[in-house]
Amino acid sequence: MRRYAQPLVVFVILGLSLCEGLGHSRNVSKATQEIASEVYSGKDVAIKALVEKKPEPSYTRDARKNKIEGTVILKCVFASNGKVTNIHVISGLPDGLTERAVKAAQKIKFTPATRDGKPVSMWMQLEYNFNLR
Repeated sequence: MRRYAQPLVVFVILGLSLCEGLGHSRNVSKATQEIASEVYSGKDVAIKALVEKKPEPSYTRDARKNKIEGTVILKCVFASNGKVTNIHVISGLPDGLTERAVKAAQKIKFTPATRDGKPVSMWMQLEYNFNLR
């Protein structure tokens, strides 16, 4: 039985203003920009979102065959309703790995961030590292 390494998932808190400073605001949809005032950065919340379950994406056959390695970076909202929304690809990989990372991000279970004792939405950056071993 062959054992394959699972991708490493790294969570990084990212404020909207930082994304705009990096020039990624062009990738943000109009709907996202309209709700941006309701989505906070990590420094603006009392308690940050707490990840309870983070599914790991698997390699696709093509990516394994082509020996693709690297990192998929996603910017998304960990919403006050407990869903990961507004997923934007900052940096992707070929052969279906980006799509696998997005699907894994959509399945994340978490406790929403809080501000003034109420659940709020916050921007997060997710990094999925794909490494063959």
